[in-house]
Amino acid sequence: MSRFLLALCILVCLPSLLFAADTDAAWLTGVPLDKAIRIGTGRQVVIEVSDPDCRFSRRMVRYWDLRRDVTRYVFLVALKNHPDAAEKVRYILCAPDRAAAYREVYAGKLDFDEKAADRSCDVKGVQDLHRDIAARLGAVGTPTYVINGVKVGGAKVGEIERLLGGEKIPFDAGDPE
Repeated sequence: MSRFLLALCILVCLPSLLFAADTDAAWLTGVPLDKAIRIGTGRQVVIEVSDPDCRFSRRMVRYWDLRRDVTRYVFLVALKNHPDAAEKVRYILCAPDRAAAYREVYAGKLDFDEKAADRSCDVKGVQDLHRDIAARLGAVGTPTYVINGVKVGGAKVGEIERLLGGEKIPFDAGDPE
């Protein structure tokens, strides 16, 4: 029985330990940052997987706006439990200024406005790429962040601040640490 538990622990824990072990810039290799939505100009790089209708992802936008030391590369996914998210993802990806469209959507300006989200262009390939990147990063929910090669699942501000260092910003995203 103890061998079974040890094997199970290794299978469950090893992938995340290997992912977290690579803390230099090499962890960015193979992540097509040019296909993400770039927000910010700080020296710290944060990869974000986000759903436009996830309440925790939306709350975290306010936190990230307080951090000037971060550049976020956002990959969008539409979770199945958010039926309007796919239209919002398309709206953002079709926009000439994706960062501005991201802010508009995450501020709730398209909520309950079907006509505003009706923007058509062919972004299926980009949507598929964003979904594939999210899967490759191991994101199973939103928000998911990758900071210095370490994955953070959820709006865990304390853990994010430990990884980023610098000034601590008092902020409650409502996600238990």
